[in-house]
Order: sequence, then structure tokens, then C-alpha cells
Amino acid sequence: MSENEAGGSAAAIEGNENEEVWAISDILNGEEKVMEEVAAVLGDTDDINCSYDNGYMKRQPLYACLTCIVEAKEDFTKSAGVCLACSYHCHDGHNLIELYTKRKFRCDCGNKRFPNGCNLQPSKTDFNEDNSYNQNFSGLYCTCSTIYPNPEDPIEDEMAQCILCEDWYHYRHLGASVPVNYAEMICERCIEKHDFLLHYDGLTITKVEKTDESEAADISVESQDAVKLEDNGKDLDEVELKTEGSCCKPKTKSTVVSTKFMENEDWRNKLCKCPTCMDMYKEEQVEFLLDEEDTVQFYEEKGKVKMQQMKDLAVDTEQKMLNSMDRVNLIELLAGYNDFKEQLGEYLKKFAENKKVIREEDIKEFFSKLKSRKKQKTEMPYYCR
Repeated sequence: MSENEAGGSAAAIEGNENEEVWAISDILNGEEKVMEEVAAVLGDTDDINCSYDNGYMKRQPLYACLTCIVEAKEDFTKSAGVCLACSYHCHDGHNLIELYTKRKFRCDCGNKRFPNGCNLQPSKTDFNEDNSYNQNFSGLYCTCSTIYPNPEDPIEDEMAQCILCEDWYHYRHLGASVPVNYAEMICERCIEKHDFLLHYDGLTITKVEKTDESEAADISVESQDAVKLEDNGKDLDEVELKTEGSCCKPKTKSTVVSTKFMENEDWRNKLCKCPTCMDMYKEEQVEFLLDEEDTVQFYEEKGKVKMQQMKDLAVDTEQKMLNSMDRVNLIELLAGYNDFKEQLGEYLKKFAENKKVIREEDIKEFFSKLKSRKKQKTEMPYYCR
């Protein structure tokens, strides 16, 4: 049993010790946080128009519909991804899998992968050949290929997304200890597939167990055969270049293939950009690593900016509405608002002082009395008619 307080206007807990009750301010703050998270996921994506005409977008929120493509549950190669707008206007009420965001993807809604057309953009090619699909489109994740959250899994576990394959992995299945703070994660499978990354161990964070059996600490380390940046006091950009060819990757390469946790997004800027490596990135289809707009952080920031712009617009609209009102109506509006605020404050104050739970019926009772009081004010007495 706990009591939450914020700004002195808390709803305290009393009675059922198994019931958790939140302060009103906590609820409002929680709603604000949820809205920020939603904005981060949706970015500045259009929820009205299908994204198909935008081509293969750098990053967008996607959904897989298991109602339209039932066989996708068993075979993700038969699955498809739909954009945010299509999830609303073409697949409302369907069994949708939220895929978070994917890069370089074009909306499939209504193409040959679907039995029905798209309501928003009827004219589409049969297939989007450059789209890529993984097990996430079947609702499966991680090396264990299970659903998330899995009600049959007794262990509550967080997940992290690999920035290369974009699959999600349980922390306990990453094969490495997860640092408290890290910017991006590259799974072991992708490190093995793109082994040029083994040149850049100096930019990773690894959780190291101390020999004195004290708690583990998050520190930046290099594998023993990686370039010793701290020893020579040089930045990675200043490390001795390879003498053969024009490649400027650090000449020492780690032999340890494991999940890598990158310290910050800036590690991408330290990737070699010589002609040889640029050709390699293209061949291995990871050129996006050099694009500063590819990161999830960049995408999420755009969403937060859009949300703030909408807030500013709402405030501006409200201000214009108030400015357009005549003095009498404005005074009545402000008086009504202050009256409501005062009554609500007094009503909630009683619960806080007596440490009682605010129930749904209490809120209904408040508005019922408020409505009755308003009716009494607005109705003229019989003798005044």
C-alpha cells in the first residue's frame, strides 16, 4: 500500500491494501508521458493519407494485419506492412501487429499481398520489391521466436531493437550484459554478418564484472586486441591509418563476436568513409549507418517537435477565440471556469484531507451536482416569467 502526492493535491489510499491508487496529478503526468511516447513512435507521420506516394521512407511506423493475411502467422515471407493511415482507414478493427518503426519501407496495403484493395490509394504496384520482412511481421521476436508480451513467460523482461536487422531481443537472450545507458544496440548475428564493425570496439559500452565481486559497472572498454585508445590518448579519428590501400579503419580488429552496445549515436560519424569502405557499405546494404536521419532518436525528436507545434497551435487558437469574444461573454466564460475550478478544488480537497479514495461514482456525483446547480442558475423562477 502506498500514497502518492504531488503539489499537495493527492488522492490517498485507504481500505483495500491490494488496490493501488494514484494521485490525480500523477495520472495527468502519466497521460502526458504516454502522449510523448505516442508522438515519439508516430513521429510526424500522416494519419490521413497513405504513405505509398512517399516511396521507400527512411523510417515510419508500420503494422502487419493478420486478419487480411492469415497465413502470415506461420510464414512471415507472406506478410505485409501497412502505414499508419491505412491502419486507421483500411484495417480498423483488424488483428494488427504494431511493428514500431521500420526503415526503407513502402506501404503494402492493397497490393497483391492483400485480398482487398486500399481505401486511400487504389493505384499501387503489385509488390514492393525493396521491402524487407522479418519474423516481427508474424508477431514473433528475439532468438526465441516468441510473441511479446508472452503471457506464458513467467519472466518479465525488457527488449531492445537491433539497429541493423531491426528485430527485437529479450535482454536475457542477448548473450551479453545490458548497460544501464546505451544509445544503440547491434545484435550478435549482425556483428557476425557485418564483421567490419569489429574494428570499432573502442566505441562500445560493455558491462564488466569487477574482480572484487562488487556490483558491475558500466564502462567503455575495448577488447584486448582492439585499438587501445586510452593508452595513446588519441581519438578514434586520429588512430594510425592502415598502410596498405586507402582504408582508414583502425588497423586492429577484434576477434570477439558478440552483441555490441554503442555509447552514443556519434559512433556512426566515426565509421570509415574511404572509397573501399563506402563500396562495402553499399554491398552489405548498410549505407543507412552514415545517414544522420536514420537513427530512432532523430525520428522520435521529429515526433516531439510536431506534438509541441500542435500544442502551440491549440494555445494560439484558444487565444484567438478569447480575443474574438465580446467583453460580456468573456467575463461569463472566465467566471464559469473559475467557479468550476474552485468547486472541483474544494471537492477534491476533502478527499485529500480525509485520505480517502476518489471513486468513479464520486466523480459522477460531482458533475451531477454541478449540472444541477447550473440548471438552477439558468432557469428563471416562476414569478420572473
